[in-house]
Amino acid sequence: MSRMNVFEVQNRMDGRGISQRSGFSHAAFLVAFAFLAVSAHAFDLSVKANVDNAQIFIGDKFNYEIQVTAPENAIVDLPSFVGNLGSFEVKEMKNEKITEGMPKGTAKFTWLATLNTFVGGDFLIAPQEVNAIVGTDTVKTHTDPVAVKVSSRTTGEEADIIEVEDPMNDPRLPQWLYVLFAILGVALLVFLGWFLHKKFAKRGEAPQLPPYEEAVLALKNLRDKNYLAEGNQGDYFMSLGFITRRYIERRFEVDILDATVAELKKRMSHVAGLPQAYKESVVTLAVETEPVKFAKMKLEAERCTFWMEWADRLLEDTKPDPEAVRAEGNKEK
Repeated sequence: MSRMNVFEVQNRMDGRGISQRSGFSHAAFLVAFAFLAVSAHAFDLSVKANVDNAQIFIGDKFNYEIQVTAPENAIVDLPSFVGNLGSFEVKEMKNEKITEGMPKGTAKFTWLATLNTFVGGDFLIAPQEVNAIVGTDTVKTHTDPVAVKVSSRTTGEEADIIEVEDPMNDPRLPQWLYVLFAILGVALLVFLGWFLHKKFAKRGEAPQLPPYEEAVLALKNLRDKNYLAEGNQGDYFMSLGFITRRYIERRFEVDILDATVAELKKRMSHVAGLPQAYKESVVTLAVETEPVKFAKMKLEAERCTFWMEWADRLLEDTKPDPEAVRAEGNKEK
């Protein structure tokens, strides 16, 4: 074999080696590309963005929505904005996952934002990033940009008001007069109601008995209630004290009906016309029966009888003279 033939054989063998190595490299590249493609599209994912009105006026609200269709168990990370989305102010945001009406195993994830702006012009809502995760697989994609045209409500040809007319004379009364009339009307109604109530209330009241007759009748009614027979000394002495105090207050014109024990001692000392023994016994009755009325203590039966008889003696010893009663009645007439 000649030297040239040896060289030719060697070249041919080297060419076949190079060709084989090139084939192996190409196959490895295809396998790697296929692996990346499978990783990039490990699950089906579709993203759509739109607005419900692509042409609005300044100040109008409109909705911008992103819809993502993905496996039902996917974790979809949608955009979240606080305050503004580009040139638009975000008024409200809602996220929702919908499975009803979707193919089995899939769900629709929606992101709805209510937007508005007070600037006119042509705007473009930029693509928004959407991430979806299923297990260890992650897909990241973006929405398409969405165009929105914001128009002005005026044409720009409106003319300014050059001349302003003088204010018209208002024939109505000033507002403060209406308020004053209303206050006076309410005050008049209140006074009229008070006057009528007082007038008719007096007519309906029963004639008031003189102090002595009123007290005698009150003691009779107290006996008829049989408080002592029932063991109810509290109500018994409460009523007895009220009857005797009211009698002295009306008969001798002194304010003792609601007086405390300390006040009673001071005021009874200044009662004109009442014997000193009764002044002291009125205070003794109050002191002795306070625990009975308020602490539910009991007095002996003899003591209860004593105070009822004492009240009878008080009325009889201090009742007014008949001539004085007739004279007082004539004065009232």
